[in-house]
Amino acid sequence: MKVCDCCFNDEEIKRYIVSTSTEKGICDYCSSESSLIDYRDLDEFFSKFFSIFKHDEAGGRPIVDVIQDDWNLFSSKAVCVKIFSEFEVILAITLELGLLDSSVAVDPNLKVSYIDDIQESVDFWDKLKEELKWKKRFLTNTDELIDLSWDTSFQVYSLLDSGTLLYRSRINQDGQVTPFGCTEMGAPSLKSISAGRANPQGIPYLYLSKTKETTLYETRATYLDTITIGTFQIPDQTILKLVDFTSKESSFNNIDNIISFAIGRLLRDVISQDLSKPMRRYDSELEYIPTQFICEFIRVITGADGIQFNSSLDQDGVNVVLFNPKDINCIGVELHQVEKIAIKSVVII
Repeated sequence: MKVCDCCFNDEEIKRYIVSTSTEKGICDYCSSESSLIDYRDLDEFFSKFFSIFKHDEAGGRPIVDVIQDDWNLFSSKAVCVKIFSEFEVILAITLELGLLDSSVAVDPNLKVSYIDDIQESVDFWDKLKEELKWKKRFLTNTDELIDLSWDTSFQVYSLLDSGTLLYRSRINQDGQVTPFGCTEMGAPSLKSISAGRANPQGIPYLYLSKTKETTLYETRATYLDTITIGTFQIPDQTILKLVDFTSKESSFNNIDNIISFAIGRLLRDVISQDLSKPMRRYDSELEYIPTQFICEFIRVITGADGIQFNSSLDQDGVNVVLFNPKDINCIGVELHQVEKIAIKSVVII
């Protein structure tokens, strides 16, 4: 049986298939006409990849859902199911889980969870959030986090140089018809710094976005608001290192250290959801404390200059937080006015 690059979403698997393929034709699994390889060429990858799972009929999720929702390996769940029903290498999972006879295909609805080492490390984020908000805040045992491999879980970086432009918006006061100046577009003064998603009260971080449009969402600008948008640039010969919560590194490239890789990727995913989550009017600033803590942990343990994460307000937007606002300069401002807003709701009850 032949499998093709179109069967997968993982970019490194796709590249591997294209680079090693010696023939083109119709895929036995997705019916695409593309580069083909023998499915057994992926034996080693899948046999190691499935070592991160264990059978969990009571509390697990169907294995197809886990692989697609958490890892996005295959081009669709339908392709994943078909490959599971025929792809002999998938039977390597039977050796890891001790579930089935090796002559039987894997049930796509087989319920699995992550092995204990992975689940314990990822689940600790929820435990830590409650502890920081309600039990203890300033003497948290960071050694425990290092024992759970958190010190290496954030070593996924994006580098920014002087060619990168970033943006920040401020809503103008009523009647203000001139933009704020460049010196007014940076972080607030020390005495006026309030707590944010990343920074504690009184400690200045600079919140930026990768597009002007995203800054409008992040400032929650409304119809006919006038907005000053500042353009920021990193100084020449300076490179900033950001812990990247938007990265979806390929498991294919990390298969030889798959357990530690899985801990890092899954942990960043759950923390990213909290970093991106917008505050509602009735939320307490206590909700900020866990993400403030993790930013401090990252700053001290990794030595990174900041973080980048997906915006929850702008579907395609990316936000950047710099731990030292002096690492970047505002090089220009523009005055904008909001001319259109689209609002969408969903039924929740």
